Amino acid sequence: MPDKLSLEQEVARLRAINQLLHATRDSLNTTEILSAVRDKIQPLVAFDRIGLLVAEPKGKYCIVHELVTKDGLICSAPGDIMPIEHTAIEWCFREQRTHVNQHLREKHEFLEDPFLYEQSIQSIVRVPLFKTGEAFGIMTVKSMEPNHFSVDDISLLEDVAVHLSASLYVSKLLMELKLQATTDGLTGVFNRRALHMIHDRESLISFMDSFVIDHTIESIDTVAVLMIDLDEFKLYNDTHGHDQGDLRLVAFTQILRYATPGHQLIFRYGGDEFVILLPNATNIEAHTIASKIRQSALKLGDHRGEPLSVSIGVTHAPWEELSRLIRSADAAMYIQKKRRHTSSSEVEFS
Repeated sequence: MPDKLSLEQEVARLRAINQLLHATRDSLNTTEILSAVRDKIQPLVAFDRIGLLVAEPKGKYCIVHELVTKDGLICSAPGDIMPIEHTAIEWCFREQRTHVNQHLREKHEFLEDPFLYEQSIQSIVRVPLFKTGEAFGIMTVKSMEPNHFSVDDISLLEDVAVHLSASLYVSKLLMELKLQATTDGLTGVFNRRALHMIHDRESLISFMDSFVIDHTIESIDTVAVLMIDLDEFKLYNDTHGHDQGDLRLVAFTQILRYATPGHQLIFRYGGDEFVILLPNATNIEAHTIASKIRQSALKLGDHRGEPLSVSIGVTHAPWEELSRLIRSADAAMYIQKKRRHTSSSEVEFS
């Protein structure tokens, strides 16, 4: 017969699930759903970050939404995109069950694990979200403490995922319609077509609102444009083949996300070239982010652990026609690339 403590815990668990159902019943907003999970479940299961990752139709990448429980913690900003191949998402989809890693410091199983550990995550639970027996996303719950989640914690999180699946599946259908035409199929970042949707400051704000990119921008006075190119990528492709080249591009995209937390305006411009837009960033902030990208590429490397060398051109200016700013950053990047063998400069500014 269950003891009094066990019964009280079960009552608290059922009450939390019921409150969560009421809070999310009519919501299709992923951020609102996450906030409800944090508010209703956090008293029973302590965690530092919680995320919902929902797959796009082709199953190549997931749309990421995350919240943190304390100020100052790093997390993916709403609307970020993450490739599925070689990640825990792929494992959960294939195995159709929960994955738990209580010692991230000692065990890196998936592509994203080193990045999570760099962000001080020690324990993580990944719970699949199902619709008609098929996984379409996962809920991730993270802690900065090792061996943090108990068996009861994991069981509760699995119950939460079951109850959230219906609302999240509808949200998935709505968002994927927008993303089909604007997302690069290989890397999961925005494509060049999406970049061409942005002409001026008003269209940039409209773009961020449309794709649920979190921002507090009311007006844009300046913008920094980073044009980024992988050095010797054609040689790498010729030597190792296009499949390995694709994996290198995917790994590099992960580095771009890691090096620019909170910034989701990442675009694959073509081939091995990427553009990052930083609205209202200062000249110093743009320089710092560009340097972090280059250092992270060297430190973290590609899918084989080989260091990546990149050339970065930066334009920082009062807002004007975006195409002009991109051309300026592109010219600065090629100047930097030509100076690579004779200069110690990491980043070229126009």
